[in-house]
Parts: sequence; C-alpha cells; structure tokens
Amino acid sequence: MEILTTSTAEQSIRIIPRADATNPTLSLTDKSTRTTSDITVTKTTEEDFMVLEGIFALSEGNQYSFVVKDGDVEIYRGLIFCTDQVNLDKYFINEGEYKSDESYDNDFVII
Repeated sequence: MEILTTSTAEQSIRIIPRADATNPTLSLTDKSTRTTSDITVTKTTEEDFMVLEGIFALSEGNQYSFVVKDGDVEIYRGLIFCTDQVNLDKYFINEGEYKSDESYDNDFVII
C-alpha cells in the first residue's frame, strides 16, 4: 500500500510492475465514491523500481485503488491511502476526534 498526502504538489509512487512500459497510464478509483479518474504521470526508473510522479487530488483518510497500464495491458494494481499525519509508526485513525477524561483519581485504598 502506498501512502500519499493531500498535497497538490507532485508526489511519487514506487512500484515493481509485471512488465516495463515506455508511456504508462494510471487510473485512480476512490473506494468511497467509486469514481475513477486518469492521472497524468511521468515515469523514471530507480534500480528495479518504476517511479511514477504525478499530481493526485486526494482526500484525507480515503483509500484508493489504482491500475497502471501500458496501452491496454495491465502491468500493476495497487492501493493508496491518503493521510497528512507525519509519524506513520504511530498513525491513529481517530486523531483529534476523542478526548480522554483525566478528571478522576484512580487510587486504590487497601484496608
């Protein structure tokens, strides 16, 4: 799963496709609205990875599926999750929605 942000700047995805492509196309499907859009990407290569750079219009907390094609031939399928949280090791899906109550004293009295 790739993790991208809501940024309108260019972002990149590193994949290992089934075959190489000279001019790949990327179709992005929003899993919550089931709408598909084509993203214009530029391809570069880093070692064994195909790096696709493009401008993605993503919404916070949404999941997307994407398909990379070379003409009519599908060469890769994947998932994207969109978040602006920085520390992904401590990612919390409900960040900022709940507040913990610390107004009580939880001391035990042993008699």
